[in-house]
Amino acid sequence: MPHRTMSRRGLLGASLGAALLGLPGCGAGNGSASAGTDHLSLWYWKGSLSDKLLATARRAVPGVPGLRVKGSQIPDGDIDSKVRTSLAARAYVPDLTVVNSDNLATFFPDENEFLDLRTLGAERVRDQYLDWKWKGCFAPSGRMIGFPLDAGPTALYYRRDLFRRAGLPDEPQAVAEELSTWEKYLAAGRALRKGPGKPYLVSNVGNVFQQVLLQSPKQFVDADNRFIGDQAHVKRAWDLSVEMLRQGLSARIVDGTPDYNAAMGGGRVASMTTAVWAINGLKDTAPKTSGAWRLTTMPDGPANYGGSYVTLTRYCRDPEGAFAFVKWLLGPANQLKSYQEMALFPTTPAAYADPAMHKPDPFFGGQRPIDVFGPAAQKAPVVYFSPYEETANTPFFQELTNVESLGKKPDRAWRDAVNTAETTLSRLGVS
Repeated sequence: MPHRTMSRRGLLGASLGAALLGLPGCGAGNGSASAGTDHLSLWYWKGSLSDKLLATARRAVPGVPGLRVKGSQIPDGDIDSKVRTSLAARAYVPDLTVVNSDNLATFFPDENEFLDLRTLGAERVRDQYLDWKWKGCFAPSGRMIGFPLDAGPTALYYRRDLFRRAGLPDEPQAVAEELSTWEKYLAAGRALRKGPGKPYLVSNVGNVFQQVLLQSPKQFVDADNRFIGDQAHVKRAWDLSVEMLRQGLSARIVDGTPDYNAAMGGGRVASMTTAVWAINGLKDTAPKTSGAWRLTTMPDGPANYGGSYVTLTRYCRDPEGAFAFVKWLLGPANQLKSYQEMALFPTTPAAYADPAMHKPDPFFGGQRPIDVFGPAAQKAPVVYFSPYEETANTPFFQELTNVESLGKKPDRAWRDAVNTAETTLSRLGVS
C-alpha cells in the first residue's frame, strides 16, 4: 500500500450491511462480472498489485492450466462502494477484489458475501505469513474472508543532520535508545526547537495520534460492539498529541500541501512517524534532502499502518482456481517481486532474508530499510478493527484538527469528540 493512508472518510459499511441482502435483486442471476468470459475478474486500485504479475495472469496463471485472471482498476476511493453496489444488485460482482486493511472489517456484517478461505485450504499456507496479519483476515465469527497482501510496518524517520545540530544522538541505534518512549520523543522535540534553525519535530500531530493508537490492540469499538473511545488508550494518544501542540513542536501544516512540501524540503520538519510506504512519497517531496534522513524504531515500539487483503466473493465462478491464483500472486516469491517493482512490503517473512531486500538506500545515507521495517513487521500488535471504526474515529481526528488549526480548547474538543462518536454509534446499534 505505497500511496494510501487510513482513509478517515465516512463509513459506508456497517449501516449498509444490514440492508445489503435485502435490496432488490435487480440483476439477480447475473452473478459474477466474469460470466460469459474466459477469465476470472479481479478488482483492485492502482498501486495495490503488481502490474507485471497481473499481466502474466491475464495470459495464463502459472501452474494452473487454462486459468486466466483479468484485473480491472477501480479508483481507490470508489472500490468499496462499487463492490457493495454489485453485491446488493447480485450482478457484475468481481470474482476477487482487493480490500484495504482498515476497511475489511466494514464487510464483516456481510461476511457471507465472501468465501471462507479455510474451505479452500488456506490454513495449509498459514506459516508463510506474519501472524498478526493472518489473524486480521478473520471475521469475529471465525470465517476467513481475507488473504494477506501487503503490510505497513512503521518507523521513526528523522533528519540526522538536524538531530546532530541540536545536540541529539544521530545514529539509528542511539536514537532508538534515547527516544524509546513518546515522552522522550517530545523531549527531543524541545531540543530541536532550541537548536539551530529551530526545526519542528513533526508536520502535524495527526500521525502521532494515529501511531499511538495503532500500538494498542484496542481501538474505538471492541469485539462486543461497545464504544471504548473514551478509555485510557485513546486518551493517551490524545494527550500526547495535545502536549506536542502545547509545547510548540508541530509545524501545524497539512501533509501533501505546498506548505508541507516546502517544509520537508527546507529542513523545517525534523521527523515523522509513519509506515514503510511513505518512503517513495518522501523521496518525491524532498529529493534534495537525500542522504540526510535515517530510519529507526518508533517510540514505544512498532505498529502497522495500512496494507491490504484479497477476498473471494461468493459469486466467484471458480473458487479453487481463484485461490490457486491468490497463492501464486501472494506467495513469498511474488511478494518479493512486488516489493522490488512497487514497494509493496511483504507479509511473508521469508522474503525479508532475500538479498534484494537488503540493498543500501542512498536516500537514507546507505542504510538498509529492511533492517528497521523487517523487525517492525514481525513485532506489530494484533489490532481489532470493528466495522464501525471510521465512524468512531472521525470525530477525534476532526476535533484534534480543530485544536491544531483553530485553537479550540483541548478539553472541550475531547468532550465533543467523545459525545459525537457515542451519539453517532448509538444510532448504528453500538452500546
